[in-house]
Amino acid sequence: MTRSSGWRPIPRWPGQRLTGPAAVLVTLLSLPGAWPALAKSLYKYQDASGAWVFTDRPPATDAPVEVRPLPVQELPAKVSVRNRGATDAPTLTVINDYYGPIEVEISGEGIQNMEVRPSLPARMVAPARAETPVVSLRSTGPRWRYAYRVRAVLGDPTATHNPDRPYAPPFAPGQRFPISQAFNGTFSHQHPQSRYAVDIGMPLGTPVRAAREGVIMEFAADFLDGGPDEKYRERANAVRVLHADGTMAVYAHLQADSVRVSPGQRVERGAWLANSGNTGYSTGPHLHFAIQRNTGMELVSVPFEFAGPDGRGVTPVEGMLLTAP
Repeated sequence: MTRSSGWRPIPRWPGQRLTGPAAVLVTLLSLPGAWPALAKSLYKYQDASGAWVFTDRPPATDAPVEVRPLPVQELPAKVSVRNRGATDAPTLTVINDYYGPIEVEISGEGIQNMEVRPSLPARMVAPARAETPVVSLRSTGPRWRYAYRVRAVLGDPTATHNPDRPYAPPFAPGQRFPISQAFNGTFSHQHPQSRYAVDIGMPLGTPVRAAREGVIMEFAADFLDGGPDEKYRERANAVRVLHADGTMAVYAHLQADSVRVSPGQRVERGAWLANSGNTGYSTGPHLHFAIQRNTGMELVSVPFEFAGPDGRGVTPVEGMLLTAP
């Protein structure tokens, strides 16, 4: 039986100190459900002339290939705040590089001799791939200063889970695989982000299909390994799909370099997203699948049904042999 810890990597975004007439402290807090740093691979092989080739992309060759892991690199933050105004009259603008909405909260600290509009803390929803002005400040006297903190959560808090039909099992029609952990699984599905997740036991390399149409919000694809060790907790390959109702599907523990989609791409129900794997904190090859929504600065999983053999909704239960119609 294969199980995961519940996929919920949380990257640490470093604080940034700006200098000038006033010191501005910016702290980007954890973004639940976002992606961790990515590991890359180095591929070494000899080409037809006998010359050694080194590349970070899987080569198309029949020659023997040596694969070595490269050091982990930090992803650039996909949500940031920039001043788009003057030095003494800043306009704090949220830049959202995700292919989906983000809820952002800006709170003030140590503001002195500054007029602030609107009052802080202020929350807003930043549209996908856009810059959105949120807060305007203006100096009202000498020795002015301001500082602020930022929190961000994936998704729009107005989203309501409203699928038009039960979710397709995330594999090809006619296949069947066991559910090794279901809702409220005692092994690991106790965190709000994974409480209503399922783990589906699949052989390595099984095509993972979209359970519902949507837009690829983001993905991680370069982690090479996994296991029941704490060091793997934030190292799962995954794809996140944004649905029309604002909810998001997470497909996690995917095989390295197997993702077949791109951020911003629209996919239909049944589209081949990636292959199942065993990356991240995991006891064996499987797929971790969950539907999540933002409930207001908090990302949580929600209950759902799979389509059974007759197309009717079926609640996933541990030990069930799930069959794709």
